[in-house]
Amino acid sequence: MKKTILILLSMGLFISCGKDKKEDKEPGLFDLIEGVSDLNKIAKEAEDIEEENDKLLKATPISNAELKALLPESLAGYPRKKFTVGNQFMADIAMAEAEYENEEGNIISFSIMDGAGETGSAMVTLARLGFARDFEEENEQGYRKSTTINGYKAIEEVERDEYDNSESSKIDLMIANRFMITLKGERISVKQLKNAVDEINLKALKQKSD
Repeated sequence: MKKTILILLSMGLFISCGKDKKEDKEPGLFDLIEGVSDLNKIAKEAEDIEEENDKLLKATPISNAELKALLPESLAGYPRKKFTVGNQFMADIAMAEAEYENEEGNIISFSIMDGAGETGSAMVTLARLGFARDFEEENEQGYRKSTTINGYKAIEEVERDEYDNSESSKIDLMIANRFMITLKGERISVKQLKNAVDEINLKALKQKSD
């Protein structure tokens, strides 16, 4: 596991250096301080991952019945049109997906992934390193930033359509350093997605990890 974390950290440094080189911009003092701060946070998260990894490896994945119960029949007023529980390509990962659609064709996609087991814990490791960084990025089309939603670490993303200025949005949540929640909205505002988060039984997932 230590080797994996070192590789991940090295990849992060490589990507960061590559980005600076591509932009052909000399880093300022603020950039350097921010970079060191991010590395310290990621290093601390890596230590926590090392301590908790055995627990995830030995944990029993959440059952398909429990996953199905966590998929509401409606979300933010949108009825559920379809769902899938389990993964035929990665049988050792417990996951579920559902799609909600209104009469206008606007869609909310919702997924849950359990980090229990060998493959699941590896995927959560990658995700946790991403959640450890405090950041905010913005361009003409939208933004992406780290945040906290209902007390959980989250990453919020918004992309605006250049023709009608409508929003498509995405929220990733990390629950108890084990479960990954993702909500995506096509022509759905991030405010609507946050309202949808309130309708998901996140406490049940947290209790499952205790």
